[in-house]
Amino acid sequence: MATAALSTAAQPCLVCGHRGWEPHCEILLRCRGCAFVTADLCAPLDATALYDEAYFRGAEYLDYAADEAFMKRNFAARLRTVLRYQNGGRLLEIGAAYGFFLDLARTRFTCVGYEVCAAAARSARESLGLDVRCDDFLAGALPDLGGPIDVAVLWDVIEHLEHPDRVIARVAALSRPGALLVLTTGDIGSWLARWRGRRWRLIHPPTHLHYFSRPTITRLLARHGYRVRAIRAIPVARSLQQVAYAILALRMGRPRWYARLARNLPASWGFSLSTFDIMEVVAERATETTIPAAAQRTSSAPSARP
Repeated sequence: MATAALSTAAQPCLVCGHRGWEPHCEILLRCRGCAFVTADLCAPLDATALYDEAYFRGAEYLDYAADEAFMKRNFAARLRTVLRYQNGGRLLEIGAAYGFFLDLARTRFTCVGYEVCAAAARSARESLGLDVRCDDFLAGALPDLGGPIDVAVLWDVIEHLEHPDRVIARVAALSRPGALLVLTTGDIGSWLARWRGRRWRLIHPPTHLHYFSRPTITRLLARHGYRVRAIRAIPVARSLQQVAYAILALRMGRPRWYARLARNLPASWGFSLSTFDIMEVVAERATETTIPAAAQRTSSAPSARP
């Protein structure tokens, strides 16, 4: 389990190393050095409790597994992005959930996934026959894939990690020079996030801890030896059931009544929409000779569960 002896406000910025924070949107902190935004974490997170089966069935999603068709529509688009840069090899996914992305990717890649939710990882193994593990990624040994990683992906995961810098550092250490790192996350620098402020839908610690903009995610990745090749806003496919549940049940605070209403909507109804506040980032690991010395030192940071 991760430990956090000091509050975020007492620690250096994980993006630029600056010491000095200011309040942001009432409940968050913003680095005075680079404008990275994060939650003030004053105690260790119990990730296994926070992301248990209930997270995927009521706490955050109406029913993640039942939304497989819409999830795979998103993952198919993200896989096409990966294939534009790398058409095969060894692929690692952090935050694999029920394995829907890996189920698509294994036709082209040798895959392994890590997932903190034991029920989701077990479903991926038993229902889809995937290698999805509940081990501590930062502390455990990576399964033998026959060589270093060619592609690592984090789909809407980096904002959840207690120590995203340590996770990126270990991914880099396990990847070959030139390997890809592809991720999606919210863009706090987007016009919608700036307009909504505190009411931006993605601000909800403790599940969302970190809020990146295009400059801060670029700087974090560069610190660990990655060069960003592309950043773009992407659409997201959603079922009408999940949209109704997120707005009516989670936002309005009456989950039991509105959950019944959402479930009565046809499961096949949905749409794809870009609100220009979700970004897809494609980065490439630099060659060994050009990785900054600071990034190489960071890769040996103490291990902790994300």
